[in-house]
Amino acid sequence: MSSGGAQVAVFGMRGQLAPDSARAGRTARVPVIRLTAFAVLGLYAAARWSELLAGGVHGRLVAVLGLGLLLAASRPVLADRSRVLAGVATALLLLVALGVAGIPVGWITHVRIAVTARAIGEGLSALPQALVPYKGVNPWVRLDIVLGGAVLLLDAALVLAFAPRQMSETRRAAAAVPLVALVAVPSTMTHSRSPYLDGMVLFLMLAAFVLGERISNRQASGALGLALITAVVAMLLAPALDRHKPWLDYWNLAGGLAPTRIDTFDWSQTYGPVSWPQHGRTVLEIKATRASYWKTQDLDVFDGRAWTQGVVPGQNATPAPSRHALATWSQTIEVTVRDMRSSSLIAAGSSARPAHLGRPVLSGFSLGTWTSPTPLEPGDSYTVRVYSPDPSASQLRSAGTDYASLAPGYRTILLTPALAAGGDASAQLVFPTFHSPEPVVNAIGEPRASGRSVVEHSAYASAYRLARRLAARAATPYAFVEAVKRFLGHGFTYTQTPRVRPYPLESFLFADRRGYCQQFAGAMALLLRMGGVPSRVSVGFTEGRLDAATGRWMVTDRDAHAWVEAWFPHYGWVRFDPTPAIDPALRDSTPITAPSGPEPAGAGTGQKAAGGFVPGSRAHTASAGPVRRRGGIPVAAIAAPTGAIALLTLGLLLVLTRPLGSVEAEVSELERALFRSGRTPSPETTLAQLEHQLRRAPAASEYVYRLRLARFGGADDRPTPAQRRALRRQLAGGRGPLRRLRALWALPPRRRPARRAAARSSAPRAEA
Repeated sequence: MSSGGAQVAVFGMRGQLAPDSARAGRTARVPVIRLTAFAVLGLYAAARWSELLAGGVHGRLVAVLGLGLLLAASRPVLADRSRVLAGVATALLLLVALGVAGIPVGWITHVRIAVTARAIGEGLSALPQALVPYKGVNPWVRLDIVLGGAVLLLDAALVLAFAPRQMSETRRAAAAVPLVALVAVPSTMTHSRSPYLDGMVLFLMLAAFVLGERISNRQASGALGLALITAVVAMLLAPALDRHKPWLDYWNLAGGLAPTRIDTFDWSQTYGPVSWPQHGRTVLEIKATRASYWKTQDLDVFDGRAWTQGVVPGQNATPAPSRHALATWSQTIEVTVRDMRSSSLIAAGSSARPAHLGRPVLSGFSLGTWTSPTPLEPGDSYTVRVYSPDPSASQLRSAGTDYASLAPGYRTILLTPALAAGGDASAQLVFPTFHSPEPVVNAIGEPRASGRSVVEHSAYASAYRLARRLAARAATPYAFVEAVKRFLGHGFTYTQTPRVRPYPLESFLFADRRGYCQQFAGAMALLLRMGGVPSRVSVGFTEGRLDAATGRWMVTDRDAHAWVEAWFPHYGWVRFDPTPAIDPALRDSTPITAPSGPEPAGAGTGQKAAGGFVPGSRAHTASAGPVRRRGGIPVAAIAAPTGAIALLTLGLLLVLTRPLGSVEAEVSELERALFRSGRTPSPETTLAQLEHQLRRAPAASEYVYRLRLARFGGADDRPTPAQRRALRRQLAGGRGPLRRLRALWALPPRRRPARRAAARSSAPRAEA
């Protein structure tokens, strides 16, 4: 209302103020042509980027494109009503898009920035060795490929979302460049059957995106013809411009992402000082339902000095475990190679042929192990079905001694001439099965002495007598295994710098009594064979540490280890570990979520720190989940999220209820409130007319009256909280709780300005 009494319209279309002619000329309509061209180009770009992964167009990228379109279409409309609402909606859409792209929801909701960055970094490290289209199972490589496409799609969508109604050429280029990258990158890495035709399609889509809005219907046919002529000419010139080598050497750039230090392991049993790497670098990442020891090789042959790989005659006839055992202890694991190079494939127990590796796989020396002609590199991944039994002590006690169908090579040791009786002939000694009265057999040629005489006059006479004594006192093979472990658990010291001896295991047992996992495992397997229990040494890694964020076992070079496997009827090869828990491979193999603390009593005597394997009757694994303490959930687990929620709620209240600084802001808020509550005013509506329409609600009418006086008359007497609540009731219309919630959203509570509170210190404070 002007001072002369003439009424002027104060509301424009959809809540825009009329006094500002520039704002009155703007509309909130969605640029349909721009978004349609963006959708078509984005879908084509997503399809091309999906060529980096096997399996057709990736659904996650299509979903991210849909979210990007929703963001580009809704953000300008929301910004016209409330910038705060538009910002919140944009942030939520971006977070949802990250989850759709493959980042676990828990990482987003718990703000696991470090975990997310580590996973992305691991994928980037593996990308230089990845072949496209990628068919592997490395989750971080797949995440990075999908996430890279999603980020480019969202970049383009954000440019559109924050663009003005009239886009400049720079903004159009900024929106188009990410989409062009989505098409160009796969084109450089995969072989297209029709590259020039693909380029023409991309050109036409770009032309529609850049020029579509600015061409009238009358100009459309001419523009299309010109674009087609240009595309055809470009196709004719393209072969002359093709230099058959990249303008940008992206392979060298990608190579810089590969790890600079790579561990290699020699699993030969030297029994000298430890020589393998122990830097703490992660060499394996394994996804498994149950933790296990991750095996690389079986050492089935004792050659007189050391355990080594070799083919045991008749091993293919090894009896299979029972169906119940197979069903109980079989699982499929997913192995990802990190900072390591290895020709031996890593699995657990006995494994089937690995899958999804993308390179040839050959059988190893031992049944259930595998090798590759070309070494595994960082980033290689595969899945493999494994069987790693963990029967109880009572089950092993009752397993029996039915070794008749098992190859006798697992009860055999070789002696060179220097070690055999007489020193001039080799010996292959086959020891009788546990508690069998049959003699030791020398299986080579026509021995001049019995097998027992050969072993009693060899360098291993003391070991043979010890094995016979321990076996005679044991009622079952399992009791014999436990007796050998108890013997090695007392009076022996762990060290990584043992003395080098001609006969290292014999010296370890009866002279030095000092060593590490090679000595402990090698000596135990030797005693078991001499006592008639089929046994061997296995090498690889202990379980590592469980990363609770990813649910994967992280194995480092410090987890390299050797252990013993003994064969039991119905169960097959069962793992035993005689090495003291002070071994780094055992001491450090605790779940990441487990609390740290001093090493428990018994370290160095066969016991293991809490949370890992206990070298005893069973190779038990600790729970992979968080440790629960008595007394329920820790106070910190409740206080931390509760405090965060309280602070967030307080912050939102301070933002949403902040006072408005000017009368123009209050008039704009009234416009939005009418629109949000479904009472959109016409362009000719004035404040005086709105005041008259609310005359049956005096307090609500007074609210509009005070705004009108403040705007046109310069009065400083703003509406009161009671009048604001009255207007909110009118906006709700008394039509139920949903209408009242909508009115509350349309006209939220506001704190009163400080200057007005000071001027009316005697008045009671209230909040609308």
